[in-house]
Amino acid sequence: MSIRPKRFSIATLVKHVVLLAYAVACFYPFFWMVGTSLKSQTDALGNLASPIPEDGIHFENYAEVWEKLDFAKYFVNSISLSVVCVLCVVVIYSMVGFALARINFRGKNIVFATYVALILVPGLTVQIPLYINMVNLNLDNTFIGLLLPIVNGAGPFAVFMFRNYFMSMSHELFEAAKLDGCSTFRIYWNIYLPLALPVVGTIGVMNFISSWNGITWPMIILRDDTRFTLPLAVMFLDQSAFKQWNILMTGSLFSIIPVIVIFMCLQKSYIQGLSAGAVKG
Repeated sequence: MSIRPKRFSIATLVKHVVLLAYAVACFYPFFWMVGTSLKSQTDALGNLASPIPEDGIHFENYAEVWEKLDFAKYFVNSISLSVVCVLCVVVIYSMVGFALARINFRGKNIVFATYVALILVPGLTVQIPLYINMVNLNLDNTFIGLLLPIVNGAGPFAVFMFRNYFMSMSHELFEAAKLDGCSTFRIYWNIYLPLALPVVGTIGVMNFISSWNGITWPMIILRDDTRFTLPLAVMFLDQSAFKQWNILMTGSLFSIIPVIVIFMCLQKSYIQGLSAGAVKG
């Protein structure tokens, strides 16, 4: 039985051209950032639009920024915030999602609908009341004051994902564990949460990236530069009248490399959980 070759079609060609153009548009800013980080200050100011260095490649920018940025200190600040944020989001909201999926109580559908509705609320609209609350609680310029609103903001989507994933699991599994004498918390911790690793991976990657890249809330709540996250430290890297784009792009490159590495390592779990968490409403 012969296999017919695929026929050429205009629709297929157009689709591939559009996808290629989109890929180039997405990749170009990163290519421009790398190219600009290798320029001299004069070349970066005089030839800003082009990503190609014209007066040679300047690797010394990396050593200069590494020393000026104090990378290790701000990296520890950012990694501490992101890791604690992921742990809090996964533990807290997986319990909420489990309760909404498997525990019957009055008003649980209203609670879930409220969480879903909060997904539509832009985070920037609540920055002022959040800041006032943190000041009143004496949590401004503290790690807790930085962390709590980020964890709170991650709640709606995390609850949506966990609840839908737990709803897609067989209810007989819950009933069988109950008959064996397991407590509700033990069923959640020993059975449901380990089976939800795809969603845990997705929620973990999303919140690691968002907490790492976040700059608006850290800029509002933090005053002491020793508490700055890495992206915030990069923003204040150059305070000159004329921006040293080569220095800023080198610092930006340092700040995004950890995120790229994390995403490349966990992208399979991210995609699996993103599809699995939306299978049932």
